[in-house]
Amino acid sequence: MPHSFYAKTTIADRIIICLGLLFLLWLYHLYWTSSSSDYALIYVINQTPIQVDLQHPQQVTVQGRLGESLIEVKEGHIRFLTSPCHSKFCIHAGWLAKNGDFVACLPNQVSIELHNLKSTKFDAVVY
Repeated sequence: MPHSFYAKTTIADRIIICLGLLFLLWLYHLYWTSSSSDYALIYVINQTPIQVDLQHPQQVTVQGRLGESLIEVKEGHIRFLTSPCHSKFCIHAGWLAKNGDFVACLPNQVSIELHNLKSTKFDAVVY
């Protein structure tokens, strides 16, 4: 009769496995969960980025390469409302709310990136 995994492990093995699982959950929470954002940066080709406060409802119109894109801000969220591009992927992306979220209208060369004032996380470190 084959022995079960539980019968083959010692108490020390089980403690190490539990600690490892707890460590993985802690790492997931620390590095892969996002916090809400305070502001967004709207990038338009050959222009200075536009900083938008996400706490004030507003609509922002920006002139891209193809025409005007209308961006809506409401209740801490931001989205493309209209855009002159053909595929409308930027509009279908929907509302952005979490720190680090990003959407771009590549044909019109307009993009939105969300930021948090309190965030100290790094996207990448290069030596």
